[in-house]
Amino acid sequence: MALESLIRFPNAWSAGAPRFGLHLFEGRLTITDMDRMQQVGDLWRARNPGRLVEMVVVFPSSARLSDDERKRLVQLVAHRERDRAASATVILAEGMQGAMQRSMLTALNLMRRPPHPAKVFSTVADGAAFLAPHYAELRERGAPRLDLASAAEEECESFRRRPGAGSLVPR
Repeated sequence: MALESLIRFPNAWSAGAPRFGLHLFEGRLTITDMDRMQQVGDLWRARNPGRLVEMVVVFPSSARLSDDERKRLVQLVAHRERDRAASATVILAEGMQGAMQRSMLTALNLMRRPPHPAKVFSTVADGAAFLAPHYAELRERGAPRLDLASAAEEECESFRRRPGAGSLVPR
């Protein structure tokens, strides 16, 4: 089963399948981008009601959010959080920068616990392994099985090959 493409911004992609959402980011998101993402997500959720698991993959970049963008991002993450059965955030930055980003996000999750299991990872495979049992519980009997790791890796590879990819990686 392939993922349905939902958003194809230059620096943000979203895709979905029944009971699974995937969001890929590299670089800065504007408030307008976040507003549009929420609108598209709400339309997709109306066609695909019920609980789901979600994975967010953040590719390395030197982008920084403004205070207003950060506030809007918090609202976007909290939007429909009760519909999530579990979430995985994958921070692909390496070295000290990646370790700091993953540690900070883990600390934020501990301070403001989401209403579902949520963890931070350094690889897509580890995030998919965490989500797999939660996804299995949600999948309707007889529905095609989605290999979360393969589907997410395939989408990430396409994202890496898009025009302009990697242009925001710190040098």
